[in-house]
Amino acid sequence: MNVLLKLSQSKNTVFSFDELQDIFWIENKQVFKNKLSSYVKKWILERISKWIYSLKDKKIDRFELANKIYSPSYISFFTALYHHWIIFQYENDVYLAYKKSDIKKIADFDIKLKCLKKDILLNPTWIVNNWTYSIAWAERAFLDTIYLYWDIYFDNLDKIDYEKVLELLDIYKKKSLEKKVKSYFDKY
Repeated sequence: MNVLLKLSQSKNTVFSFDELQDIFWIENKQVFKNKLSSYVKKWILERISKWIYSLKDKKIDRFELANKIYSPSYISFFTALYHHWIIFQYENDVYLAYKKSDIKKIADFDIKLKCLKKDILLNPTWIVNNWTYSIAWAERAFLDTIYLYWDIYFDNLDKIDYEKVLELLDIYKKKSLEKKVKSYFDKY
């Protein structure tokens, strides 16, 4: 099968250097770098970030791109809360749980990295991996947000399963968090 056809039919919208090398089946890194450079010059591939490429003119999935650039990470906070209809304020930026905090401007949006302790970040409970990106379930995003921001307004707590939230509290190892969670559901 033609490599470019394979790329265009892929569910991925962005590709790492290693993924492309596997698809092209070129073991020699220098030969492969030259091939990639040639495809970029011919406007077939576009370099999005260091070692991250997409097909020229193919719409990029922001979530996939953010997870490819920063790993290990998962989409959470305001991005996941909007995705699950817990908050209604749309923001084009992508919020990621990551090992450090930072903001990176990429294409037409910012990737907002929020630092979570390693024990929390690497715990896979209630993180969904759909093979192109990883995103927190509503309950996990709710707790991540309260853990970092503390006083936040949520538009629709009906979508949150309180029992799941209570199960997840152990991940955070913060006694005051349970009290804060209860205050949200007591009001509601």
